Amino acid sequence: MLAKTRKVVCGRPQFFRHFRIVLLCVSAVLASLSVLAFAESKPSLLVNGETLIGTHSAVAGVDAFLGVPFAAAPTGALRWQAPREFRGSGGARRADRFAPACMQSPRILDWYRGMAERFGAGRGALADLDISEDCLYLNVWAPTQAADSSVATALPVMVFVHGGSNRSGWSFEPNYHGHQLAAQGVVVVSVAYRLGVFGFFSHPQLPGANFGLQDQLEALRWVRRNIESFGGDPQRVTVFGESSGAGNIAALMLSPASRGLLQRAILQSGGDFGWPKIRTLAEEKARGLELARALDARRPPKIEALQRVDARTLLRVAEEVYRDHYHAPVIDGEIVTSGLEEQLARGDWPLQQLLIGSNANEYYSANAGAGDPAAVDRAVAEAEILHTPAVRDALSTTPDVALALDRLATAESMLCPAQGLATGVARAGRAVWMYQFSRVRDGAAAAQLRAYHGAELPYVFGTHDAWLPTSDEDWQLTRRMMAAWVEFARTGSPVAASSQWPKFTAPGPRNVLQWDAPFDGRTDIIDSPEPELCRIYAEQIKR
Repeated sequence: MLAKTRKVVCGRPQFFRHFRIVLLCVSAVLASLSVLAFAESKPSLLVNGETLIGTHSAVAGVDAFLGVPFAAAPTGALRWQAPREFRGSGGARRADRFAPACMQSPRILDWYRGMAERFGAGRGALADLDISEDCLYLNVWAPTQAADSSVATALPVMVFVHGGSNRSGWSFEPNYHGHQLAAQGVVVVSVAYRLGVFGFFSHPQLPGANFGLQDQLEALRWVRRNIESFGGDPQRVTVFGESSGAGNIAALMLSPASRGLLQRAILQSGGDFGWPKIRTLAEEKARGLELARALDARRPPKIEALQRVDARTLLRVAEEVYRDHYHAPVIDGEIVTSGLEEQLARGDWPLQQLLIGSNANEYYSANAGAGDPAAVDRAVAEAEILHTPAVRDALSTTPDVALALDRLATAESMLCPAQGLATGVARAGRAVWMYQFSRVRDGAAAAQLRAYHGAELPYVFGTHDAWLPTSDEDWQLTRRMMAAWVEFARTGSPVAASSQWPKFTAPGPRNVLQWDAPFDGRTDIIDSPEPELCRIYAEQIKR
């Protein structure tokens, strides 16, 4: 049924003298007619108690269902509470447009606009971002025929968790649209989750934390319950993400709370994953008091009052209070049960297969043009882990200051943590494949960025922005990377798409696949990058 009308009221002429009821009746009829008119020729599915009316994607044969709620709005008394399962009302829902992004500063939007400017496009290439605290929605792209009950084999499912330091970013950024991936024979889901103070926060009056992670788990539960309606296989779920999204997945893939919700993971340029220390719930609660004092130093508000603070006011104050704080999962005893070393040692986790890697120049663009050698000395001294004289000796082989700074930052924040995580997962008997993305696009602007943080995303999704210089070689690399990601989601191994890709067991010779162009899958097998820096890193985190 596409709409409900109240027959008891609307069917009795004696009630029509009540003008308000007449308006309600007319509105219901018009709404029904509007939905019926919209639904004509649109893809529609009965999902979670509602008829979702989607849209045809930019790729023929792929349908999109956008802005689909997976949890109740986390507002009012539900702010800083575990997400509540969303239950449909029994009517029809338009699912042809993205829902607002979660509350955040414009940091990522500004990054996109800055990138567009670098490549000669105006900042207007990116529209303004609509944000709301009511933001727990997901998007699904699926081959049209996949939802046909006559199709015998359900398709693998790929669930994407976006990055943005857990304080910004959104599920439908331009490079995250899943139509090209879905055309390869998978069902793609992108999920939203609460960010910053809304998602990674606690308080002495709150029993828990990690609300952003809880949102991701709730989205995975929605996938398990509903993805068959889109032709997906709930027993073949690969969760993939980049940057903080990858860091969140690292927590989920080792968590008992994820059992039955995921089987495989792809981590792209993830953070430090909790090396050497994951923060505690007590530390997170103490930070909650900082926020309360910032709102009212004389009489810090209790949690009920904090839940009533206007969302934009809360965001503005939190951005100042936590401007130097990285919002990350904490040990809550439910999702994150212990430190990373202990979790890896147990080996009893939902994850069965892992594909993991980073980019060659994650931080080069921040230092391009740097020329003062003393900057390297300062960076080493300020490094959290790679701060030894041996590190400075290793970097001395790179006279280019910008490259030396990038080597240090990339190794400490992305590369070496990923090697450590991959080694721990392999040690527990899981199959692991590791990559390095090294592709630099053509042109002077790209040379100032090199293989920057996030550079691989348009290749993984096949969504190169119009203002990016994209050659035939870039498209060839795109097809190969998409094939590998999809093959991994389908079978648990990328080898059929990249036949020479060896399994990773520990840092060593010729055990990492380098994504670059031209690419042949054989000469691009390289040694684990930065052996000396990562050896020092491994020693330091054990102290």
